[in-house]
Amino acid sequence: MKHLILDCGGVLVYPRLGDWMLPFGIAEILGERARDIHTAKYLLAQRQSEAWLDEARLVKDVEAERALRREYVRAMDVRMDWHMTGDEIERLADDFTDNIDRYGFFDDVKPWLARWKRRYSLGILSDAMPSILLFMERYGILGLFDAAVISTHVGAIKPDPRLYAAILEALSAAPAECLFVDDRPCNLEGAVAAGMQAVQMARSETLPAQLWDGPVVHNFEELNAYLEK
Repeated sequence: MKHLILDCGGVLVYPRLGDWMLPFGIAEILGERARDIHTAKYLLAQRQSEAWLDEARLVKDVEAERALRREYVRAMDVRMDWHMTGDEIERLADDFTDNIDRYGFFDDVKPWLARWKRRYSLGILSDAMPSILLFMERYGILGLFDAAVISTHVGAIKPDPRLYAAILEALSAAPAECLFVDDRPCNLEGAVAAGMQAVQMARSETLPAQLWDGPVVHNFEELNAYLEK
């Protein structure tokens, strides 16, 4: 095995507020209106507005993402009757794209990536908006990867074959030489269909809703033991 390819969510990072859709500064920006979060009305509004944040669309960069985040916040504002000011809408959109505190990085990420970097070529394959790459750069791990492919730079989400083909091309890798790590069974099955080996990451902090029939690990130490077998 020459190439180790990792998903982001549930493998490298987790949402610090427990919800991938929540910007970290939402309570400060909304004030008392933040009490509406997680109500039935909020969840319905989120479902009706989430098309603005479709990770299967092409999104060129963080500025393009910020524009989509702004439209999402506007849609939520109308559906929630929050009557946000223009400044509040801008601040909330910026918090989505610029505030690294929205994500937490698992403690084992930096040390194990540094060790694996000496043994494998490393790749990222994630359904994500461009800001995830900005956050990974700020955290000091993006430079450890040889290639990074996110869905919004391809215009498709896993398990679309185009995602797996894109990371293989970026790494100049043969599928049989790759191990892919993700938390979702459908994404792992897509990797297997593309000719890769695959392992599910089932961290206790972000335990997947479903386990698959293949190999499962719970942290990077267990992943390393699997790699050395």
